[in-house]
Amino acid sequence: MGTRNLTKVIDKNGVIKVAQYGQWDGYPSGQGVTALYHAHNAKMIEAGLARVRWGTDEEFQAIYDSLPQMNYLGTDDSNNFDLLYPNLTRNTCADILGVVAYSVGEVILADQSEFENDDLFCEGVYTIDFQKGAFISAFGDKVVWFPLNDLPTAEKYLEAFDNNTVSL
Repeated sequence: MGTRNLTKVIDKNGVIKVAQYGQWDGYPSGQGVTALYHAHNAKMIEAGLARVRWGTDEEFQAIYDSLPQMNYLGTDDSNNFDLLYPNLTRNTCADILGVVAYSVGEVILADQSEFENDDLFCEGVYTIDFQKGAFISAFGDKVVWFPLNDLPTAEKYLEAFDNNTVSL
């Protein structure tokens, strides 16, 4: 389902290093659980931040130009684009955390952090915050925090949303 969301990573200095727009399944039971799954590998994600940087408009245009069929509507090359550039597609959603953790080379990202301020369309935000040492999930008016060194199971995570509790 098209429930738009944002996956973020904030480094120990408070700098946003990942701000990935996601188009699909932005509910806590969808991308929230996916982000939680990856948060269990927080050390690898943190190490991967050294390979992450924001791309430039020129770099993105060069990538799009390399796929002659690619345009904003998508075409037959759309599936290839998702496979070749999971770091740049809305379909990756919270799995961007795995891309950051397991990529062996540079990961160029688009800074989509402003999407978090879109009260109408941004329905969920899932953040790994290394400065606070927390995994923070916001969906609607509910915000749930868990320490990175004491992450819950998926079931406990969803219960926290159901109970509208905040864990610190």
